[in-house]
Amino acid sequence: MQFDIDIKGKYKDIFVTLKDIILSFDDIYMKKNENQTAFYDQYSAVCFLRPNKTKKDCYCLSLAKGYKLQEIFPSLTGDALITRHINFKKIDDIDKSLIKQLIKETMILNMESFELKKLRKNI
Repeated sequence: MQFDIDIKGKYKDIFVTLKDIILSFDDIYMKKNENQTAFYDQYSAVCFLRPNKTKKDCYCLSLAKGYKLQEIFPSLTGDALITRHINFKKIDDIDKSLIKQLIKETMILNMESFELKKLRKNI
């Protein structure tokens, strides 16, 4: 499991700090899998933690609805279909306030998406 690697690895401090920030939200739970540590709310995926796949010298926080947040938060990078990410090389790179804003906005988007799907079914 990636969790077991990250909790002991090179980016342990970054991983633990980000994990603690994410889990400070009451409605978020963690799911461990082979490739990353994933975090979900009651509606959908919120974010993922793992070493960056392409840049070998940093740790990555990927946001599940990142493409919708990139305009508001230009520090998000990437060009994947849905996710966007922030890379960290050292613990001092973590802006706790920014991470909390990103998580909060993602949770709002998850809720809105869920409610829209419900409305469409009832129309």
